[in-house]
Amino acid sequence: MRIIDAHVHVLDNYAPMAPFEDTGRYDRLLKLMDECGVEKALMLPVVAAFSPHNNEQCAAWARQHPDRLVAMADVPLNQPEAAARISRAREEFGAVAISCYPATPELGWMLESASEPVWQAFAATGLVCNLHVTPPNYPPFFALARRYPQIQFVLNHFGLIGKSPPADPQCGGLFEAAVLPNVFVKASAFYAIAETPWDFRCPQALKTFARVLRGLGPERLIWGTDWPPSSRGLTYRQNLEIVRTIAGVGEKELELILGG
Repeated sequence: MRIIDAHVHVLDNYAPMAPFEDTGRYDRLLKLMDECGVEKALMLPVVAAFSPHNNEQCAAWARQHPDRLVAMADVPLNQPEAAARISRAREEFGAVAISCYPATPELGWMLESASEPVWQAFAATGLVCNLHVTPPNYPPFFALARRYPQIQFVLNHFGLIGKSPPADPQCGGLFEAAVLPNVFVKASAFYAIAETPWDFRCPQALKTFARVLRGLGPERLIWGTDWPPSSRGLTYRQNLEIVRTIAGVGEKELELILGG
């Protein structure tokens, strides 16, 4: 079975994880992937004060290991130069997608006319738009996905639903994505949906995963580890085995979820 890790961060110094800030080194990741039979990993750059050149670093590692590592490019989509950066991201970084962790608390600006060049750039390049979107911002996001059906969107970490109440039939509104064939959701960062983040058999996390699987279907879920942040509570293998062996997912469904 093909296994692709759709969400990793790769950098030599992941300062927020001190004193384990080197956990995200690319050579360590490749070793863990080898041990677990993971074919490829998709890198989401962390462009921050402690890692200002991570776009360039991830691009270099992807060029060095083209059969194992694939790069996204981090682009703040609300910046004036965003459209131009998207247009050159494939050539400049070898990027297959654009990652954005919006800096604003609300995302209404994504629907404004000033943002139109951004979405035109996505449509022209064919790059995937990978977003960090919280439930309060689902309405503008889903409106955006409906407006641009030619763009593929991916939401991080179960759409950041957190510990969504079991009584909520729509999982915080996430299941609206079921009718939008261009929206995909990562089954990543299990610690974010778990009452006990260190427990890879956590009933809360497994129930939430099962709900999302039923609500969206396996063809819309994409597995990822969120390594190395997830290493605070789980090993790399545990991040995989949650889905592969613990969650009771059928073989055909696993092929879709784990295959990227």
